[in-house]
Amino acid sequence: MLHFYDGQIRKFMTQFIRVLSNFSIELGKGKDGVVQLRQVPVTYGDLTRQVANIIRNNSENALQAAPKISAYITALEYDRDRMQNPYHVEKQHLKERNYNDTTGEYDNTLGAGYTIEKVMPSPFRLNVKADIYTTNTDMKLQILEQILYLFNPDFEIQKSDNYIDWTSLSYIELKGITYSSRTIPVGADTEIDVASISFSMPIWLSPPVKVSKLGVIQKIIMSVYDDDGGISEGLIDGTLISKSYVTPNNY
Repeated sequence: MLHFYDGQIRKFMTQFIRVLSNFSIELGKGKDGVVQLRQVPVTYGDLTRQVANIIRNNSENALQAAPKISAYITALEYDRDRMQNPYHVEKQHLKERNYNDTTGEYDNTLGAGYTIEKVMPSPFRLNVKADIYTTNTDMKLQILEQILYLFNPDFEIQKSDNYIDWTSLSYIELKGITYSSRTIPVGADTEIDVASISFSMPIWLSPPVKVSKLGVIQKIIMSVYDDDGGISEGLIDGTLISKSYVTPNNY
């Protein structure tokens, strides 16, 4: 099989990170009485060594910034319960609108037609986790309260808006919560407290589809022979109708 890569797992992970984005915490009120909010950044947890070293300012003594949310993949398993006929092939016949090169827009006439052959995708279960870094309990409760109410018990996502993509819809299911990474509360000399939330997503991995363009007969040329078996010389002068042009559907 030829090499192909569509970033399907990456797209589901991107949707998961977007779900956790745009949450904020309240820092207090300013001098004018307006509540000050700070957005909580979300990063992918599996950082490369080079990026992690830049974030630490090339020093082992740099403290981690908080609050922040780190999302990463914990497991990828084959979901046997959702397996269907692996040899099934579905065909779709599609017609696109004609594109006018002069105006640069689509008009109301039919354009090219295509046949799409899709092979049954493979079902997988993607387990992900979100680690919430906070410096105090109130900060942690603010973030948890905004996230947890969304999952009752799951949250639907869509990785693409492609019409022929039959694997675009999925959902994020809440599986478990670890409130604190600390076993025993201690003094100030400790690491940043981390709350972990586990999620699970049923996903599909699809092979490439086969796209066939439907051809339309634009012109049929029929030659008329003379009585002697030879082709008449008057093919174009109009004196002898020796060619017939047929255009189906008046193309």
